[in-house]
Amino acid sequence: PIHAAPTVVGGRMFVVAIDNTLLTFDAATGAEGWTYQALAESARILGASSPAVSGDTVVASFGSGELVALRAANGNDLWNEALSRASRTNALSEIRDIPGRPVVYQGDVFAVSHSGVFAATDLRTGQPRWTLPITGITTPWAAGDVVYVVDKAGKIYCVARESGQVYWIRDLNVDRVKKKAAWYNGLGKSKADAKKNVVRPLWTSPILANGRLVLGADTGEVVAVNAKTGVVEKSVQLGSPLLIGPIALNGALYFATDGAQLIALR
Repeated sequence: PIHAAPTVVGGRMFVVAIDNTLLTFDAATGAEGWTYQALAESARILGASSPAVSGDTVVASFGSGELVALRAANGNDLWNEALSRASRTNALSEIRDIPGRPVVYQGDVFAVSHSGVFAATDLRTGQPRWTLPITGITTPWAAGDVVYVVDKAGKIYCVARESGQVYWIRDLNVDRVKKKAAWYNGLGKSKADAKKNVVRPLWTSPILANGRLVLGADTGEVVAVNAKTGVVEKSVQLGSPLLIGPIALNGALYFATDGAQLIALR
């Protein structure tokens, strides 16, 4: 089965199947082309990411934690990088999946894995530029000299594209932790208990529109964050869970909810 959108470039369609196979087809006729089989992985997130294509190079990520660059014309292997930490602290970190789409920007590939690696990799050579210990299931967003990524805990990171230096971090769930802490304090419990028991929403991949990062959550909330400072400038409740990142077109933002609604905001 296929759980991700295909990528169509230069008359070819590229799509990753749930069994860690990259499939290619002729976009006009549907004829099958070359295939690539990544390492098998029994524990993974129920989904797959869409490949990214730059020139004659296709970059795909897999449930095994592999980030692979291939020649788009014939599937020849260019390089393979594993976005997985050597030491993992719990059972969930054993899931090495890269559910978000890899992003190709200014000659680098940016991707984040569920096992706690956010990496910038040289597209041509496959050499890592830098890595950060960030656990994510979303697609990064690169713009100008920075790249943004959202981790599983609901924190947005603004990172220098060239060096990997973190400019700022914004915790989108900090208010929920504070409210829970106040409630726990009233019960005579500690702030640490609140942090352990607070329910943190899952946030979508961000997009950059008019100088703001826009993303939604599975609680139905949409936030607009100042891309330079990390300050949350606006929050809107749509009333339906959001699991897919928004898109921007002609001055409007479009959201597809988990209830199959399409909502446009201006």
